[in-house]
Amino acid sequence: MWDLKVKPQCIKCIVNVRLREVVEAVSDPDKSIEIQVELLRKAYQVFREYNELTIIATHIFNWLIEQAPEIIDYYKSIKRESIRRAWDSIRVFREYMEMLKGYERFRFAVKTSIAGNILDTGVYGLETPREVPIEQVVSTPLAIDHTRKVYEFLVSGGKTILWLFDNAGESVYDTLLINEIRKTGNTVIGVVKEDPGFQNDLTISDAIDAGIREYVDRLVSTGYNGSSIHLDKVSNEFKQLLKETDLVIAKGMAHYEYISEIKLDKPIAFLLIPKCEPIAESLNTRKNYYVALYKG
Repeated sequence: MWDLKVKPQCIKCIVNVRLREVVEAVSDPDKSIEIQVELLRKAYQVFREYNELTIIATHIFNWLIEQAPEIIDYYKSIKRESIRRAWDSIRVFREYMEMLKGYERFRFAVKTSIAGNILDTGVYGLETPREVPIEQVVSTPLAIDHTRKVYEFLVSGGKTILWLFDNAGESVYDTLLINEIRKTGNTVIGVVKEDPGFQNDLTISDAIDAGIREYVDRLVSTGYNGSSIHLDKVSNEFKQLLKETDLVIAKGMAHYEYISEIKLDKPIAFLLIPKCEPIAESLNTRKNYYVALYKG
């Protein structure tokens, strides 16, 4: 299940997403061409040096935003619009949840949180929807459904949960499940990327501007803007929280890719949509199905 080394499709995906960012964010044609050519050279170097996908993606992205800072503003605009549309649509989900109780209510909140993971601009060829239709949440199956295990772990309360946020718009859909977790007497610490962030992932400034901070007991950054919690880069504060937490809830593909390859000595709940074949194959499932995977 955990074979997540670089596959041929991964090179195409990462490089094409980076090229797209340059084309869309850099208005000077000569500068755009120069950066794209240098990007290909940089990607060749990084793929030869590393074999872990989230580290590769982070190295290339951070090099790129040094060459083209316009990409940071490009993503700020994408994130603001995604967050706005998500808040506009969340009322329908809240109303639906009012009809549910106990485990079924919790499970629907899990599915809603997972559904938000489709709001991802970092997968080549993925057409990111403007919002998440509630009909899709109701009808899409959980290909891996460990929601009962997670519910039973949390329902008695008294636990500290480290919630690893992913995409900015997705974070709004996360708030429903975070509310359910906190209502039973658990503490939720929200973890975001350090500014300027990675792609359209939620950062400290995004979370404050969007009001996400109000939904968690505490909001912290990893101290780093990488695509996941790379343990040689994150802050000592985050490492200490990781030691003290009872459960890690990891949203999205990048956290799954990295964390599933390391040893945290913590229960982990991965909530994601596998949006590419390598990730779907690693989970023995199909693309675009929902995954709630508990690893105790």
